[in-house]
Amino acid sequence: MTTRIWSGTCAAITLGLTVGLLAQQSSQPPQTTTQSTSAKSITVSGCVQRTEQAPTGTTGAAGAARSTTETKFLLTNAAITTSGTSGTAGTTPPSTAVASEYRLDADDAKLTPHVGHKVEITGTPEQPTSPTQAPAASAANAPKLKVDTVKMVSSTCP
Repeated sequence: MTTRIWSGTCAAITLGLTVGLLAQQSSQPPQTTTQSTSAKSITVSGCVQRTEQAPTGTTGAAGAARSTTETKFLLTNAAITTSGTSGTAGTTPPSTAVASEYRLDADDAKLTPHVGHKVEITGTPEQPTSPTQAPAASAANAPKLKVDTVKMVSSTCP
């Protein structure tokens, strides 16, 4: 009789643990490895130039806040590079890739050696803050490009 009670108790414990384990596994959301479609990488060629820095000695909080987010480099004469996309004749680049200038977001050490050079930059364009943003009339309005890689094409820039 004692053997039956112990066997029944062990079976009940095993069944309870199994049901609990299965309940935990089914309640977890499935993990996906897809990346956000809004952050598409593009490759653009153009000339790296330094931006004009704000004069030193500006007063007020606006001058201090501006220096931390100020863009130091521009990519001018920008054109989309399609060398790495073979067989994609029907695809179109993202709408943010149709600019002639880009503000570059990268470490100084990555871009300083390429000032005045024609380069190929792969990066992620920053989405505009407003959907009806006017075309870039100045460097301040140019779209920002977060730089991933820089490859020199020519040591001179036309």
